[in-house]
Amino acid sequence: MRRKKLLRLTVVTLVMLLCLGIYSSETALLTDERQMTVIAQDMSAAPDAPPVVMEKSEPAKDAVPVKKPPVGETAALKPDAGTTPVRTDQGGKAAEDPVKNAVHKPADGQGPAARKQGVKRVALTFDDGPDKKYTPLILDVLKKREVKATFFVVGIQVAKYGDVLKRISEEGHAIGNHTWDHADLTKRTAEQVAEQIDKTDTAIRKALGTGTALFRPPYGAADEQVKTSSAAAHQHLVLWTVDTRDWAGTSSAEMLDKVKKQTKPDGIILMHCFGGKNGKLDNTVEALPQVIDYLKGEGYTFVTVNELMAEQA
Repeated sequence: MRRKKLLRLTVVTLVMLLCLGIYSSETALLTDERQMTVIAQDMSAAPDAPPVVMEKSEPAKDAVPVKKPPVGETAALKPDAGTTPVRTDQGGKAAEDPVKNAVHKPADGQGPAARKQGVKRVALTFDDGPDKKYTPLILDVLKKREVKATFFVVGIQVAKYGDVLKRISEEGHAIGNHTWDHADLTKRTAEQVAEQIDKTDTAIRKALGTGTALFRPPYGAADEQVKTSSAAAHQHLVLWTVDTRDWAGTSSAEMLDKVKKQTKPDGIILMHCFGGKNGKLDNTVEALPQVIDYLKGEGYTFVTVNELMAEQA
């Protein structure tokens, strides 16, 4: 009897253990299923994740060196007291700080030694050309009197009369940039200012094979934007100290009188080789020999603007 009871107890125990094992397995499976269900529900309930965007760093600047203003750009060729620095007929206003230094080899006899000996220098400048009429007449006068000058040329004129520009260069005169179409640059955007300068320089290079280091803004109008653009183009901003007002039809006698009263050593005289009142500059052609003869008589030596600025450096 005892053996039968023990056997039954053993069987019952085994059955209970077996049932307990099955229950535990089912519970574990249910737990796993519930966990997977919860995870799935969380993912479906979550908002769409935003796309991952790679932040782009600023591209490295090219290794090409940035163009820098010429050495001494803050120095100025300021008009002497009592002179008329600019034309005011078309609302132009004078730039206050034109660049004065230029890298240029002085002409024979015009180096530092000559300056120390008291040589008085003056630069004749002619704006707005070239053309086929007055520019050649002016060149004839300069050649006859063995004087070198500086011509600030307008791009549209260069495009038309490249042969005259070549003559200017071949006869030893300096050439400067005077914009493409004589625009008031203070009324243009930075991009337009740069285009006016670059387009004219391109025309000069096309005609001569080389550009220029000189720049004169029309009407003498130059704000900070204009100064920055000329410096970026490696062109020195140049104004004047004597305005003959030939463009206004001033008589040759009056022009000479202005030169006598206003010219001082290292001065820059403004004249024109194209344009003028009613398109005429006969007064300039008539006055030029008188101006040259007077200044020579006063002991002045004529130099280009490049040479003048090199001496002032």
